[in-house]
Amino acid sequence: MKILVLIFTISFCFANTFRVSLKKSDLNELFLATDKFEVIEHFKHKTKTHILINEKELSFLTKMGVSFKKFPLPKKIDSRYKTSSEVEAILKKLHVAFPHLTQMKEIGKSVKGKSIWALKISDNPSVEENEPSILFNSMHHSREIMTPEVSLDIADYLLRNYSIESEVKDWVDSIEIWVVPMLNVDGNDIVWSKDIWWRKNASGKHGVDINRNYPLTWNKCGGASNRRRSQTYRGPFASSEPETQALMSLVSDIKPVFNISYHAYSEIVIYPMGCDGKRVSNPEVVETIGKELGNKLGYEAGTAWELLYSVDGGDIDWMYLEHQVIPYVVEVNSEKQGFHPNYDKWRDKTVIRNRKGWKYLLNQLSYQVFKGVVNDYKTKGIDALIYIYDKYESKSSLKYTYKVNKDGTFYLPELKGSDLVFLKHNKGAKSVTIEHKNLKDRSIIHEIKI
Repeated sequence: MKILVLIFTISFCFANTFRVSLKKSDLNELFLATDKFEVIEHFKHKTKTHILINEKELSFLTKMGVSFKKFPLPKKIDSRYKTSSEVEAILKKLHVAFPHLTQMKEIGKSVKGKSIWALKISDNPSVEENEPSILFNSMHHSREIMTPEVSLDIADYLLRNYSIESEVKDWVDSIEIWVVPMLNVDGNDIVWSKDIWWRKNASGKHGVDINRNYPLTWNKCGGASNRRRSQTYRGPFASSEPETQALMSLVSDIKPVFNISYHAYSEIVIYPMGCDGKRVSNPEVVETIGKELGNKLGYEAGTAWELLYSVDGGDIDWMYLEHQVIPYVVEVNSEKQGFHPNYDKWRDKTVIRNRKGWKYLLNQLSYQVFKGVVNDYKTKGIDALIYIYDKYESKSSLKYTYKVNKDGTFYLPELKGSDLVFLKHNKGAKSVTIEHKNLKDRSIIHEIKI
């Protein structure tokens, strides 16, 4: 998502496309001087920005007397990056090699009818256990070709080290881990066959930006476009796209505690909310963990509107508002590396660097979490709320509330300086069992009578 794009035409093609660096002030003047340009994305905190530009547009900049630096771009993609068919084959190979730890699930079909695959990793993959879940997904935007490498590395690392590393075994035995390496399978096909700069899906002639198509914040704050030619076209209505629906269905089914959506590029961690000035109701949890995730990776952390620009219709806002997921976008690779990093130089460095991030969340979920269940809960998922108060203040200092899952379970990361308190509105519930496991591997179980 991560670069300012100016377009004259529907899309960019292989040849004669350049990356150009210029001052934002010059760009603003150009935008005011002509209506030929459409500003798509920019970095808020930088004085210079990069654009993708063809020869005709380059001549226009020269004619306008704009100072810029031109970077040649690759005319083809390294064949070691993955196609949609290769991703599917890799997942099937992992499933065959580790049938006792994996389950493949088709979570939906693309616009063109291609399967979108998820891999579940668990010690009992065919059973829905009373365990927290976590989701890792990649390639909402099809030109971000490094992102499937990160998700595939997560799956490969966990499965191959399950019998070797005790930490990995603990994660897999206690967490249901879901990996979706490639959501935008049709867009990926376009990248390989026709246009290496293609971002959207294959809907109609122009495509839809899947990560501007989610409901609840769709078309809320100018964080996407209603123009079909735009790289951030939001679609005709919220959740109109089958790829969007596929991920929504999976999230609704597994209700992950954490999510990472991998994107490229800019080396940042984004947490909700996307619209300018908006924040989550529990920043002590979402933003604190997000900033630590950024520290682990060496990435800057913040909301989209703080770091980049306003975004509406994004997946992490929908996950947070609809299902109380603690979700993040992780933007891998730097501006220098771009959308198509040199495979030999950057593939292994990128996936190894990002291991620190997803391992941190798995540790949070495995060792620093309150796990609970509302016992004998008849009206499940309707009336049961968990109230979190400040530990050092009166109970009037409510931090936030958490709605119990339909099966009566809940999973909450430990929050320093706070008490987890279960109060009223629990029709049919006789007690609440809470297990708290910390990094010293102590498990403390409480049963609270109602």
